[in-house]
Amino acid sequence: MRKTMLFIKPLNNPKWTLQFFCSFLLLILLTACDSREDIQQVSYNNRVDPTVTEQPAKQEAIYKFAMVKGSAEDTKAQQAFIRYLSRSSGYSFKLVSLANNTRSVEQLGNDDVQFALLSTISLIPAMAEYGVQPIAKVAPPLHQGDVQALFIVPLNSPLTKLADIKGQSLALGDKNSLSSALIPLVTLASKNILLKELGQLSYTGSNKHCVNSVLDNTADVCAVSAAFAKPYIESNQVRVIAASSYYPSNSVASNLYVEEETQKSVLQALLQLTLVHKHLSLTNSVIPDQFLPINAKDYTPLSDAFIRLKLNELGQ
Repeated sequence: MRKTMLFIKPLNNPKWTLQFFCSFLLLILLTACDSREDIQQVSYNNRVDPTVTEQPAKQEAIYKFAMVKGSAEDTKAQQAFIRYLSRSSGYSFKLVSLANNTRSVEQLGNDDVQFALLSTISLIPAMAEYGVQPIAKVAPPLHQGDVQALFIVPLNSPLTKLADIKGQSLALGDKNSLSSALIPLVTLASKNILLKELGQLSYTGSNKHCVNSVLDNTADVCAVSAAFAKPYIESNQVRVIAASSYYPSNSVASNLYVEEETQKSVLQALLQLTLVHKHLSLTNSVIPDQFLPINAKDYTPLSDAFIRLKLNELGQ
């Protein structure tokens, strides 16, 4: 009790009281100064950028779509098609113009582009070498522009059907040709006709040499492009004993890195293109007006035949 009274007693003196409060105030100010170093100064006149508090947006993927470069009008139509594809599929696409289909295949395989409009002649090697996957095929009216192989013989030939080819000599065109090599070989296999059952198989190097081989009787049968054989048929120089299935002239394909969900969205957009083709001013343009679904398995025999031919070349 006495100690307390000794502490309070100096406060009754005005001088001591003033010194006490001055010291106390100074202590508070010193403490505040030490803590201000850790406090961020905020100006109430500046608003906080709302994007700072938002989650960072996921970077949007842009898919590159390759097409063979053409005229200025071709490019204009292709760009209109790409804009439609972006709006309809919900993905962003960018047009890439390349010099030829061979370049498109390389770009697809290297993932420099993710989609391309390929000719079937380029699609088959792309499937075999890079695992490229066809999504949709162009649907020309009445097979116009489709690829087909015909087995032709001289007018005086006794052969009337494909089964008669057993034991006979067959001429083909170039080894890497779709219509005068790959498709004929696949057609024979589909009819259970083995190559060893042929009397002879030869590659002439071109459609013209193939046709000439039956005209000069150095081969019994020639397998050639239907388009190339047409004038010879119409002029009654040769006749047809068999025809292959039709294969579309062009197809939309993606590389193996594209997600299945994206492929399905692109397919749906392609199937609906016919509904807006005219409104997009694509009539009479390089952009097909109709696409149909494609089954990659239908092309597996052609791809396998291409691989076998390549392996045979390596073995020679």
